[in-house]
Amino acid sequence: MQDAKTRMPSGADKALSVVLGALLGGLMWRFRGSHGYGGSWGLIAVGTALTLLIFAFYGKSIKNGFVLLPVLAVSAGLTVTGWGASNGLLSGYIKSVAEFPGEGERVLLFSQPRALIIMLLMGFGLLCLFGLFAGTLISEKEYKLRDYFILIAVFFAVSYLTKATVSHLLIKAVSPQLVDLFKEGLAAAGKTGSPWKVYMSHFDKIPWGKKIPFGRAYFEIIEHISHALSALVLVIVARVFYGDKKAARFSAVFNIGAAVAITAADFFNVAGTGRGIIAKIPKPAAFAQNSWGMWEFFTGFFIGLFLMLALAVLSGKEAGEKAEYAKKSAKLRLAGAFTAGVYLFALVPARAFVMRITDYLETRGIIESESPYDIIGIVAVTVIPAVFVFMKLRKNILVRGLPSPVDATLTVFSRRALTAYTLSAAGFFIFMPGGVLYELPRGAGFLGLMTSPDYVLPAFVVGAFVLWCVLWGIGGSREKG
Repeated sequence: MQDAKTRMPSGADKALSVVLGALLGGLMWRFRGSHGYGGSWGLIAVGTALTLLIFAFYGKSIKNGFVLLPVLAVSAGLTVTGWGASNGLLSGYIKSVAEFPGEGERVLLFSQPRALIIMLLMGFGLLCLFGLFAGTLISEKEYKLRDYFILIAVFFAVSYLTKATVSHLLIKAVSPQLVDLFKEGLAAAGKTGSPWKVYMSHFDKIPWGKKIPFGRAYFEIIEHISHALSALVLVIVARVFYGDKKAARFSAVFNIGAAVAITAADFFNVAGTGRGIIAKIPKPAAFAQNSWGMWEFFTGFFIGLFLMLALAVLSGKEAGEKAEYAKKSAKLRLAGAFTAGVYLFALVPARAFVMRITDYLETRGIIESESPYDIIGIVAVTVIPAVFVFMKLRKNILVRGLPSPVDATLTVFSRRALTAYTLSAAGFFIFMPGGVLYELPRGAGFLGLMTSPDYVLPAFVVGAFVLWCVLWGIGGSREKG
């Protein structure tokens, strides 16, 4: 049982958490960009790691942390957007992607202020549920599980409503030329109807939009606008409906931080391309050859930094007492813990592991492309840890009657789990087929590899991982219960 007031981490520990958050965010975001994670799966991996880091430092002040772990982790993947077209806008132009018949691909020159607005909108809604949920951890307001599901429902309701209505008006204000070119693209593709009508016929399907000239950009920006509006509504709901100033403030600060993070990191993606204000800034050849990976790393780096900095500043020095959720039946708690544990700690990593293997076998011609072996492999690899997780949970919850699914405090569990989780992700990135070591040319000298443009990014990421391990080993992984 907690005391009425629980001390937050010391100033030194908070400072350490910020540095570790930046490194961990950068590493996991880059790992998720390598094959096997990707999309919402990758952001769930990022969300899992960052949640464990939060719990490792603030676990003593968090009630129901074992229940909230999957809630926070999965929320990071629920708000994922497409960014393949948008993150090049600061270079001063955007491509049609699909070709106009008899003409080929067309390019639209894009103003820097409009590009900046779109990038900031994309970042503001990118992790808005995760940001709000993280804010509830340091709030004195009581939240039950149903409240988190209500907030998720609010996000999707506002998102879908705005995608069907106001976002189509706002995109005209942001880029009327893009709307006009999308109309031309629809006509060239033999599609009838307004952009709104066509969008509603293929609602929220960015892959379909890629088939139409300038369709990918139109569909993506509609999504960015809608998610940003949803993020704003979530802040208002937390403040007005729940009367929670602290969570609302944290959510707003984090969303602004994420907007700045993904936009600032875009420098590495567009610098040196020759157009636009940022694009005119020259960059070394090594960065030019690794633009996308550098953008990914520094997006996560800045987001992790803003997240832990906001927690350090806004959490205060003490946390008030919070009541535990009403205990469900042992069997229900077992089912919930098993589902969450297998999904986060078995299925997500197993997918990254197996897809690297199957991709390697496909490139070698050992198995056919689009074969079902990836699904079969993911299921097979997931079964073994799933059995282990079930046996441990059954022993702890049903036999021993423990109040939590593991025989450890939230802080200790999070420190151990984060160590294993990060090591596995780094192992995939470095040692698996397609990984850093696997791709090194034979006979090349170490110094030559480290300075080669092709290997500057992998060397940089591996160096950041080593630094994270050192700092985590020195101060972050201390098992304080």
